[in-house]
This record gives sequence, C-alpha cells and structure tokens, in this order.
Amino acid sequence: MHTEQDFEQILAEWERSIHYHIRKLHIIDAEGDFYAEGLFALWQAHRTYNPEAGEFSTYAHWKIRNALIDQIRRENTRQDRENRFVEEIIHGEGFIWEDELVDTYLWEQVKKLLTANQWKWVCHRIIHSRSVAETARMEGVTQDAVKNWGRHARNKLKHYRHLL
Repeated sequence: MHTEQDFEQILAEWERSIHYHIRKLHIIDAEGDFYAEGLFALWQAHRTYNPEAGEFSTYAHWKIRNALIDQIRRENTRQDRENRFVEEIIHGEGFIWEDELVDTYLWEQVKKLLTANQWKWVCHRIIHSRSVAETARMEGVTQDAVKNWGRHARNKLKHYRHLL
C-alpha cells in the first residue's frame, strides 16, 4: 500500500520532471492546469506502478508526458468547438443580414428581382463587402459558383435598373 508520505517524497524528486515535460512540449501554462495534470499523472504512476514491469522512472515519464499531450488535445478540441460555435453564430442561418440594411425598401425591391443565390451574392459582396473566397466558404460552394451568381445578378439588375 502506498502512503501519502511516500508520494510527498516522490513529488519532491519528480516536480522538476513535470516542469521539464511542460517546457519540452512548449506549453504555456499560465493557469497551472498542465502542471496539475502532470501532478495527477505522477500520482497515478505512483499508485499503479508495477516493479516487475520495469523502472519507475520510465513509467513516470511516460505517464506525465502522455497526460500532458492528452490535455493539449482536449484544449485544442475545446478551442475548435468554441471557434465553430462563434462561426455558426456569426455566419449561420440564424444571422439575419437584412437587419443591417439602411434602405430597406430598395433592398426589398432588389431581392424580389433575384433568385436566392443571386440575393446571397448581393448580400455578401455588395452589402457586406466580402470577398468571393469568403462568400464561397461561408455558403459552402465553389468560388466559381459565387462568380456565376454575381454575373447573373448583375445582368438581371441591368435590365431592371429603371425600376430601381
């Protein structure tokens, strides 16, 4: 049975190793989360170590390093989820562009003349000044498709400019 006193002695000897792995993996640990993860990994190594399987030092280094790498992966996954959420909020279906229009009557008349995709082109390219590449990425289509929407929208609006 491992005692608390045994672990305190292990910690005194291994604390530098935790910091070593943090530096080696180029981790910036301002909040100390990674240190805590390394400390927990050392404690698990102390609890689960089997002397017949090999040296404690090899096992402890392996546990600490892998725990830190797992924490990096969790942090990256969390950050990716947050970024996707923000993208969905800003650019998702629920975001209403028409609320930002100044002359709503004019834009309603333009919208009536165009197809849905042509209107998307007008919103992205004219109203919000987005690039073709950005528009294509946001709409999930190719850049050629966006250019095609624009070509057809411009031609249609030329024919109806007397109504606008």
